[in-house]
Amino acid sequence: MIGIIGAMEIETRGIKSLMTDTESKTVASIEFVAGKIHGKDVVCAMCNPGKVNAALCAQAMILEYKPDIIINSGVAGSLTPQLDVLGIAIGSSCVQHDFDLSPLGSPVGMVDGVDTIYFDCDKKAIDILESICKGNNVKTGIIATGDVFVSGEDAKTKIRNTFDAIACEMEGGAIAHVCMVNNVKFAALRTISDGANEMDFETFKFKASEMSIDIMNEFIEKY
Repeated sequence: MIGIIGAMEIETRGIKSLMTDTESKTVASIEFVAGKIHGKDVVCAMCNPGKVNAALCAQAMILEYKPDIIINSGVAGSLTPQLDVLGIAIGSSCVQHDFDLSPLGSPVGMVDGVDTIYFDCDKKAIDILESICKGNNVKTGIIATGDVFVSGEDAKTKIRNTFDAIACEMEGGAIAHVCMVNNVKFAALRTISDGANEMDFETFKFKASEMSIDIMNEFIEKY
C-alpha cells in the first residue's frame, strides 16, 4: 500500500478524488481515505500543518494501514535561486531545522534518540519522481522542516547555509522521522509556492498543489 500525507485540503482532495472503492476511517481526529488508484492500494490523509500533526498522522497511518511507503506531498518555500515559483523539489533527505540541542553540545538538527540529522528518502521513489519531473525548475536535495512558516530572507539563508537545503516546509522531517523508526520507506515531493526572495504563497498555492497531485498520480502508476 502507498500512503500519502498532505498538510492541507488542497494538497489531498485531488488524490482522494482519483480513488475508487473508497473507505474512510477517523483515527485520532484524522480522516484516512483508502481506495485504489491505477489498481493499487492507496491511503491518503490531511494531517494539518506542523510537525506534531504530521507525526501523529504518520504513526496512525502506519498502525492502521501498514503502508510500504509514505509520501509527503504538497507545497513548500524555495531556499535556492535554482527553484523558482512552481518549481519542483524532490527530497533526497529531510532535516528538522528547528531541532536545536546545540547548548548541550549536539549539532543543530541532530535529533536525540535516533542520533541523526538527515532522514533519507527512498532511492526507488527518488528515481521515479526524477523520471516524471524534468526541466530546469526541478531539483533533488535536502528539504528542511520546522514549526514555523519561513518567509524572511534572513531565515531562509540561515537554513540553507546550515543544512544545504533546497526547500522548507512544516511536515516532511517529522513524517520521515516516524517512518525511519517504524522501518517504513519515505519520500518527499514539494512544489514551490513561494520563491527564495518573494512571498507568493496565497497566489500560487493552488496551482502548486494541483501540480503535486498530477505528479503523485503518475508516481502511483509507476511505483
